[in-house]
Amino acid sequence: MKRLWWKLTITAILLGTVIAIPLIWNREHKLISLLMRLDTAAITAMFIAILNDLLNIIENWLGKKIKYRKTPVKGVVEIVRIIIFFIGAIVIIAILLDKSPSKLLAGLGAIGAVLSFIFKDTILGFISGIQLSANDMLRVGDWIVVPGTLVNGNVTDISLITVKVQNFDNTIVTIPAYTLVTSSFQNWRGMEESGGRRMTINLNIDMDYVHFCTPDELQNLSRLVQIPARTEHLTNLELYRGYLATYIHRHPGINNTILTMVRYLDPTSTGLPVQIYCFSSYTGWAIYEGIRSQITEHAIAMAPQFGLKIFNWGESS
Repeated sequence: MKRLWWKLTITAILLGTVIAIPLIWNREHKLISLLMRLDTAAITAMFIAILNDLLNIIENWLGKKIKYRKTPVKGVVEIVRIIIFFIGAIVIIAILLDKSPSKLLAGLGAIGAVLSFIFKDTILGFISGIQLSANDMLRVGDWIVVPGTLVNGNVTDISLITVKVQNFDNTIVTIPAYTLVTSSFQNWRGMEESGGRRMTINLNIDMDYVHFCTPDELQNLSRLVQIPARTEHLTNLELYRGYLATYIHRHPGINNTILTMVRYLDPTSTGLPVQIYCFSSYTGWAIYEGIRSQITEHAIAMAPQFGLKIFNWGESS
């Protein structure tokens, strides 16, 4: 804030000088005319600097607001800053050359074509940064994965040219913004906002152990799972599937508002895959893996209770 007040003070002094000079000296004099142009250019430059400080204050203020923390504020502010600097530079040059800004812009057409070729990558990054910010494709804190690159982690900074990502192994990767626009990337934000992270667990059941249950087996398994009214032709695999479905629905770490089921996949040479398909209530990596491991361990341990056996590579070889 102190710097801002100093700039405002200097601007006020320069404005006073512009007003006072014509009252004291003849404005038509070449030296006085040059001095006036320099003074006006300095006022314009100070005005641009003040606007830049105000943008920094606005950016910091919005960054502290909870509802704006996931909004690409920095990218929007940089767009405004570049526009202000560009217009300000044109105005300053026009003042110093004593030309109209519109004529100066017309003369920059040919130069712009050359500059666009030289700074092609920078311009592409600038346009891509605008697209990322305007379309809300990326936010600070998003976990992204970009195929074919080293990017696999949380976005820590988004500028108009580059995107900085902290990978899961705490390495920092900086990637051009236009790479995210010209190629596909995976953003895990939708998973986090949905309140559930998908979980699939496949258990290969040895089909030699699948059989119809006897009355004694049904009575013994009734303490683990609710036996259907239809007691004929009930298999131990069907009861095991029903037990897993009940277990998943009752698990405190599973979000049952999203699709939850236990199903069979196509048989393979390694047995019949029984797939647990559900969504964890917790999206954090460590907690998610803990819940997944717990369910897997329980499912494997309960298989022998139903007379089933998980396929074992060692015994089949």
